[in-house]
Amino acid sequence: MESVMKISDCTPAQRITYGVCSFEDEALEWWNSLIQTIGEDAAYNLTWNELKELLKEYCPRNELQKIEYEFWTQKMEGADNGTYTSRFNALARLAPRLVTPEFIRIERYLWGLVPEI
Repeated sequence: MESVMKISDCTPAQRITYGVCSFEDEALEWWNSLIQTIGEDAAYNLTWNELKELLKEYCPRNELQKIEYEFWTQKMEGADNGTYTSRFNALARLAPRLVTPEFIRIERYLWGLVPEI
């Protein structure tokens, strides 16, 4: 979603509106209840990072644990470095505390590479 926002030249003020337009089912219900709780102006004036933090609270802990487990057990298969790197970056965005500071991110990336590399 962030890539699409960048390609679309979304301003910071447009990110929330653009992002929440993709919400469906329970996520949309959650967003509507957030609007009722904090008000529409406050909800749409959140920064993108604030919304991401709120979404982490919405996400069930067991789902976050699954993401973290996949992150820690991810290994490159064969010579497919592109797939490994893409998935690593996606998981790192979902679990930023597992790759902070930067040297930990680098170490974790290297651990998942095949030994030949």
